[in-house]
Amino acid sequence: MKKSMKLSSLGMMLVMAGISQLGHAQSLASTPRQLGSVDAVINSLSNQQSINPLSARSAGTTTGLETIVSHVHNKDGLVSISGRAADSNNSTFYLKGSNKSLRGYLIKHDSKQAYEYSTDAKGIVFVVEVPIAKVIPDFDAKWVAATNAATATIASAVHPVYSAFAQRQAPHIGPYNNEDVTKLESKPGSPWVFYLNTTAVMSGSTPLNGVTKENMYRAWQVVASQYSMYNINITTNAAVYNAAKSANILRTGVINFVNQDGRSNAPLSSFGTTSAGTLYRNPSSGFDYGYGIGMTAAHEVGHQMGMSHDHGGTGGEYFEGIAAYQWGPIMGNYWMGANWANSLWTWSKGEYNTATNFEDDLRITNVNENVPFVADDNVNGKALVISNTGVIGPAQNFGQIEKTGDTDAFTFTVTGNGKLDLKIEPIEYFGMLDVDAKIYNSANTLVASSNKGVNRTAEFVALNLPAGSYRLVIAGGAEGTPSNGFSNYSSLGYYGMSGTLVGSTPPADVVLTSGVALGGQSGSAGTWNYYAIDVPSGKTSVVFSINGANGDADLFSQLTVKPTATAYKCKSDGSTSIETCTVSAPAAGRYYLGVYAYSAYSALTVKATVN
Repeated sequence: MKKSMKLSSLGMMLVMAGISQLGHAQSLASTPRQLGSVDAVINSLSNQQSINPLSARSAGTTTGLETIVSHVHNKDGLVSISGRAADSNNSTFYLKGSNKSLRGYLIKHDSKQAYEYSTDAKGIVFVVEVPIAKVIPDFDAKWVAATNAATATIASAVHPVYSAFAQRQAPHIGPYNNEDVTKLESKPGSPWVFYLNTTAVMSGSTPLNGVTKENMYRAWQVVASQYSMYNINITTNAAVYNAAKSANILRTGVINFVNQDGRSNAPLSSFGTTSAGTLYRNPSSGFDYGYGIGMTAAHEVGHQMGMSHDHGGTGGEYFEGIAAYQWGPIMGNYWMGANWANSLWTWSKGEYNTATNFEDDLRITNVNENVPFVADDNVNGKALVISNTGVIGPAQNFGQIEKTGDTDAFTFTVTGNGKLDLKIEPIEYFGMLDVDAKIYNSANTLVASSNKGVNRTAEFVALNLPAGSYRLVIAGGAEGTPSNGFSNYSSLGYYGMSGTLVGSTPPADVVLTSGVALGGQSGSAGTWNYYAIDVPSGKTSVVFSINGANGDADLFSQLTVKPTATAYKCKSDGSTSIETCTVSAPAAGRYYLGVYAYSAYSALTVKATVN
């Protein structure tokens, strides 16, 4: 529900709630002040009654901390309240939590004042003045000084390059292809949504001030890549955000693009409220808009999730990374790696030797803000998809390292003397994955390994393999040591594979019988399952169909080789798992039906009918 109301004297609320007031005023900056019980505060706000953050002030004392509430969500024990200071339009007020505990801030930008709300073990809400840099870290004077010099040279930065393996294995992977940049979604259907509100920098679907649609796409793509380990939909679609906000605002966040110069900033822990971050842009400043704005947005969203800056080293409060490994924390001074060809910016828990902030960034988003990790896309291992000519392609052979320590296994068999040439590389535009790959034989003996230094890829070149069964294991890599380098803590993201295997035995085809449905099929998000049917000459058509009641399975078919999302005879890729496509006047041969799991599905029926 939405309500708009002015919050004035707390005294009336305290009297009505039966809570006694203290008899004299004290400095808010020096002493936390009691507001009352969580229930009393929530009821006061919800009923448009009065609340004043300074509970001990006597009647008639003006505190300047009255607030105007614009949004109240109180449903199923979950609470989110947003608004602003009554005496300042340039301010933010938000509380969130449950009917047992509230936390939040009142921020007055013009006067550089901030007030923190918290709840003790007895369920009593308190407020105390805090430095504004605690709540808006990017207002800190040292951060401004540290980044100004770096951003001045960003025009010469070495920007990410798309991997040739990036072929839309997920919605945010691959180069711009004329998508509507106001309708982008990284994980369609997820109830967790973060909205990049680009309204103020767009004229309809066209960016203002000469910024290209591709750069808008890449700004979104950077944020989507750095949060791809979570089941959260990074979107530019207002309708998607509004629907998610109506369902449960505590699963949503928003940052507003602003069409002017300024220092981007975001309120600490404002995810779950309508209190937005602010992302200024300056397309005339010379730096790459997609890369620079995307990096800044990912950093600011981190603040909204509750992360502070990563400190230490020569950067003081804002760690500048480790040049020898071209690595740094995204919550540090990420501009300092502008001239690193293979820069890697990740989440951190303060493992480097000069760290002074030991927050567990991944835990903050997952536990503190209740954003779940995505499901494991390779739980029990998969067969490496190899063509009849020994080609290993990235459209079929890819995956995601979702959590710290996750591994993905791919099995294959070699007949006779085999030779493997295989490259594995990250496929997100600005991801966090450093690839580590190992090959084991059937005795679980390590045969070969690769984790190329300061390169992010793994590669096996002319690797001779005797006949036998093998297992390729891909994991997040690490370089140096955790104290001088980086661990695999946040080495997460999507990868793709490309190469050849001579002397391989492709997995046997699952052959369908015309008109006979094959039931009980399932697939995890981002995976392919393949089926085959032999079509004699002289037939009029072959009809492919799938039917399922859950998930989003897409259907593709191709002659002779397995289809991909870009190479097919026919396809059907709607928003459900009920799809049909037809090849008319088919040439004789073996047709492959490929089912791609846009989202996970189960109990799917697959059928092909030759007419």
